[in-house]
Amino acid sequence: MVSAAGCSVVDRDVPETAGKPAIRAAEAASLVEQYDIARSRADASLDADQLAELEAGALLRIDRGLYFQQRELGLATTPVQLDQTTSLIAGSFEEYPLWFVTVNKLVDSQEQVAAVFVRRTSTAPWLVTEAPRLAQSTELGRPEVASDGSAIVFDPVTGRWSDGTTVERGFAQQLIDDYAAMLTDPGAPGAEQFAADSFVEQMRQLAQAQPGGVDFRQQWQADTVRHVVRLSDGGVLIFATLVRTDQYTVQPRSSLDFAELPASAYLPKPLRASARLDYRHQVLMLVPSSGKPLVIGQHGGLIGAAGS
Repeated sequence: MVSAAGCSVVDRDVPETAGKPAIRAAEAASLVEQYDIARSRADASLDADQLAELEAGALLRIDRGLYFQQRELGLATTPVQLDQTTSLIAGSFEEYPLWFVTVNKLVDSQEQVAAVFVRRTSTAPWLVTEAPRLAQSTELGRPEVASDGSAIVFDPVTGRWSDGTTVERGFAQQLIDDYAAMLTDPGAPGAEQFAADSFVEQMRQLAQAQPGGVDFRQQWQADTVRHVVRLSDGGVLIFATLVRTDQYTVQPRSSLDFAELPASAYLPKPLRASARLDYRHQVLMLVPSSGKPLVIGQHGGLIGAAGS
């Protein structure tokens, strides 16, 4: 596990002379180190209670689901090991919740993770609520900074950026809602506004790779968008969680068996009637200053299933 000796922060985005950002570079480095060490213990024991002391929201549900599947199916555990922090994105806030983003390479992986740390109150701990994975070669872009050195972030409640400028309040939510609608139906209104990205391609392939003897339907919805960052070139980064539901209706004289798939942790026996599988996918969408929005990173998994 890489901790203090292998964890440094490049604080060009939020210099030490910044005004009142959510967090300083040194404190962020310490939090990343603490998370790294505690996550390594939770991964070793597959202890969901330990995980709940580090994460919250949809991310906790995703990773708790992975722990459950690993325990039930005897799957090999792949620890989350953070390497060097390459970027810190921290805005300034007048009230709670506070949040910031660190981008870290993952040890023994060709990926990096953009982790959103959130603190709900002055006495609450910092918890990671979103953690989409990106290819190591993926560039997020340089955040735009205000005069105090803090990153300019969006408040979806007021419709204001942290530098005081305004924009259409629901712009980020509308984009993610349209993206979810496009995943459900490629012909949905607004589908043409998005670039063809690898996440859509992967989800289309999964939806098409279904067994015979069942009627299959997949539906997507978007959770509330809370974390948006403005880039120095005029682009935007949007962190979002997508809710995916896979529904199966078994045809007469057929059965549905999830053997050797993660769903078998919940549904170990063949089914004769129906099944519902619930997933969460956390995505990072890049809205470039010119060109079409696309998802550049994601982390997701099965969080529950039921059937008969």
